[in-house]
Amino acid sequence: MTTMYSFAREAGHRLKVPLSTEPDKAAAQLKERLEELKLTHDHFRVYVEEATVVVVGDSAMQDQKERIVLALGNTEGVTEVEDRVEAGQEDIAARFLTVRDGETLEDVAARAYDTPDAVRRLLAANHPVLTGPDDICAGLVVRAPAAT
Repeated sequence: MTTMYSFAREAGHRLKVPLSTEPDKAAAQLKERLEELKLTHDHFRVYVEEATVVVVGDSAMQDQKERIVLALGNTEGVTEVEDRVEAGQEDIAARFLTVRDGETLEDVAARAYDTPDAVRRLLAANHPVLTGPDDICAGLVVRAPAAT
């Protein structure tokens, strides 16, 4: 199953090589970023097609798949991630929320869970891409797992 996710071009991690000028090198950098974040293994391939990143592979956990999509999408220059990763738990997918201009992580937590006290939950759900409440900016996309 293929799913497309949209991201803000100007938000997120900056690569050394822009996506548009050297897509093969940019794809290699994206794969390295996933490895640095401990989000990938040999079964993932990453391709760059203009401002779209395509990720192909398999994942045993839906959680890992969502973190991969977010790490790739929250990269400067990326407008879409084409998700071709197979996961065993797709029926428990989280919601993705785009941080609005002027929002804090508390605001996003209140939007996701009706309480600003859910910040720790959002940080845990988005680690290692987010490590603290100050890591967010307008346009960044975060995952909000369903309330249990």
